[in-house]
Amino acid sequence: MNRTEPVSHVLRPWARWLTVAVLASVAAFATASGDPGEAVDARPAADWPRFEVAWRLIDERYWDLSLSAIDWSDARARYGARLVASDDALDEVIEAMYGAIGDDHTRYVPAARVADERERFGDLPCIGYFGAAQAAGSPRDAGDAPPDLRDVGPVRLGRWDDGVGYVGVADLVRAGVAEGVRRAVIELERDGARALVLDLRGNPGGRLVTMMQVAGVFTGGFLWRTLTRWSLPLPYPALGTPATELPLAVLVDGDVNSAAEGLAGALQARQRAVIVGATTAGNVEAVLPFCLRDGAQAWVATGVLAPLNGPTWEGRGVVPDLPVEPADAASVARAALLGR
Repeated sequence: MNRTEPVSHVLRPWARWLTVAVLASVAAFATASGDPGEAVDARPAADWPRFEVAWRLIDERYWDLSLSAIDWSDARARYGARLVASDDALDEVIEAMYGAIGDDHTRYVPAARVADERERFGDLPCIGYFGAAQAAGSPRDAGDAPPDLRDVGPVRLGRWDDGVGYVGVADLVRAGVAEGVRRAVIELERDGARALVLDLRGNPGGRLVTMMQVAGVFTGGFLWRTLTRWSLPLPYPALGTPATELPLAVLVDGDVNSAAEGLAGALQARQRAVIVGATTAGNVEAVLPFCLRDGAQAWVATGVLAPLNGPTWEGRGVVPDLPVEPADAASVARAALLGR
């Protein structure tokens, strides 16, 4: 297969299976009405079922409530009381209740703000997402990158005089990241690169499918699974045909989160890359957006990402093969790749 061939045919069988699994779980809540409990006449009758659905969604789908910053049974009573005792809008109360979980991923998005979410993170209604704690940003200008960097879409490309190619990926959120990595790798190898450095330092994470597609530039097969308390582990593969077999190093630091950690960790577990830098953030909760009847979305940490075999990176991060100060990671990686 040509290295630049589209991956749509690879996606079809797996995507059908995942879509069915995801939509089945979403449907349980998108159509639920809930038991409004002891509603108080002072509140609009429509508020109570919506509040109950939002609370129950966390109760039944959150990956581990024992790690929450709040007792979830207490949250139901506490925030239900706010509906009774205050003039706070329902959306405001649910947002505050979700924020009390304290995991930097789970959040409630009122219908009026869903369009803003799509603007920041892409159009991802009711599908899996390994959410970044922040929106996409501009590529970081690493002081140890090659001097003549240029952009390939949202990806940075360059090469040092020793023949090591550089690919800088600032996030896995924006459209075109996976395509940019593939184009950069093919161009660097065509121009004589002897090895490659993939710079993920500062990468906040992003889309599940982008993580899978970027991994597919370098390797194939099933690489990850998600661990939940409500389903069997779901396996996820790299997507696409590998574009290179060149030696690879991945640069990381403590600001690497979420899907970016999953990318680095999977390449390490597959022994496809040497990981250089500092331990990553250990923030790999798998976030699924549930679409509710009124157009709101509930972004819930339904599980955690883990390698196909082995413990999750949640709470411990990806530990580098070569632990060094992140500012020195590129030079150490180049030396390792070239056997110096």
